[in-house]
Amino acid sequence: MTPPVDIPKHGPSVISGVIQRLSVSQLKRHKLCPRAWFFQKVMRVPEPSTGAQQVGTEGHAQLEHFLSTGEDVLGTFARAGAHLLPTPGADLLVEQPLNGEPPLTAGGVPFTGFIDLVDARRLASDGVLRITDHKFTSNVATNAASAEQLADADTEPGLQMVGYGAWALSQVERFPGLRTLELEHLYYQTRGQRLAASVVATVPAEHVAHEWKSKVEPQVEAMKEHAQAARASDVPANYGPACGKYGGCPFMAKCLTGENKTMSLRDKLLNKASESAPLTVAAVERDAPELPAVLPPDAPTPTPVQTAPEVAQATEQPAPKRRGRPRKTAEPEQPTDAAPSPVSALRVLFVDCIPTAFDGPTPESLTSYVDTMHRKVAEAGGVDDVRFADSDSALGFGKWRGALAMAARAELPAPGSYVALGVAQSELMQVIVEALEPAFDVVVRGVRS
Repeated sequence: MTPPVDIPKHGPSVISGVIQRLSVSQLKRHKLCPRAWFFQKVMRVPEPSTGAQQVGTEGHAQLEHFLSTGEDVLGTFARAGAHLLPTPGADLLVEQPLNGEPPLTAGGVPFTGFIDLVDARRLASDGVLRITDHKFTSNVATNAASAEQLADADTEPGLQMVGYGAWALSQVERFPGLRTLELEHLYYQTRGQRLAASVVATVPAEHVAHEWKSKVEPQVEAMKEHAQAARASDVPANYGPACGKYGGCPFMAKCLTGENKTMSLRDKLLNKASESAPLTVAAVERDAPELPAVLPPDAPTPTPVQTAPEVAQATEQPAPKRRGRPRKTAEPEQPTDAAPSPVSALRVLFVDCIPTAFDGPTPESLTSYVDTMHRKVAEAGGVDDVRFADSDSALGFGKWRGALAMAARAELPAPGSYVALGVAQSELMQVIVEALEPAFDVVVRGVRS
């Protein structure tokens, strides 16, 4: 008989290098990038919330209440999938905790968290148990997982659903005769047409048990080793798509430091200030090609970001055509006897590239600024997420883009260096980067091969 596992209900997930508890979300974060998990759970670096997360939180609360009580409190997004839900009833397990008796464990570490919905109505007759996770997404067609992915613990959606299936298999007395698991993602579209779709992977119980033992258990052992690392640079990082996923990694700035530092951007700018010619915006732009846009020293090669494009002077090359207002012209250079512009007053933006590690303060991720500006515009417009504003809202029909750009231009980030990753994957980041470009002294864009 398996001895009872004491699961700490409060406090950090990792204490003194020892994992106290895990969650399916932790598995997914570690699978995406072990170093990001280290920053989040071992170093406990805070990360900002987003409007999209708020939409999902509210939608889950509505579905939980509806399935538990039958009272129709479904909002616009959740209501689109009402026809795909089972009839509400007390026999449904809604928001089922993973730390029941016995709890889900891997490598001796207990799991916490909740499963959105467990439906055992076909268990007695067919030996089938359906496990459902609700997903709120901007586009069902492009973002929905496949049935094959839901059954494969090597994928992000499969890692989650296999974990939920493993919990069900541990509940032998609760689910007698369990032979088949239906692992379902129920998607609710939050942009454009109100749509919902169900994706189901039907797998035998033996498949889930094998996936958990052969893929998840080894991952947990790796997490236990990573939790004991003395510093973040000792934990492997997944450079590339992981850096730009979900609007950019919130821990990117802390990931820039390395053991073998080359000459930093700060040093280069200070050197310019010490030369006889005054440091001006034009001078910095002229020498911008010398500023390398590379990954940290421990990044594997080849890196997804190869080089930074040259920043040509406006007098030598005409500016490319761009949407919105024309770029502001640079201020005239100061007389030679004027005091040089302080480096601390410059604004430098790296777009889809990572600069060389700084000897001084590392560049900040633009993600938190984007989140702050988005929340201000959303609150002013009376919506949770500007991208999902209804047609009768002042932000509807894409008008939120102009409002967000205006807010960014009116409240610029403090002078300093910033990095914007995953611009193509985040509409919010894209709008703000485009709005800020004219106001920044140096903009360096990465080039992908």
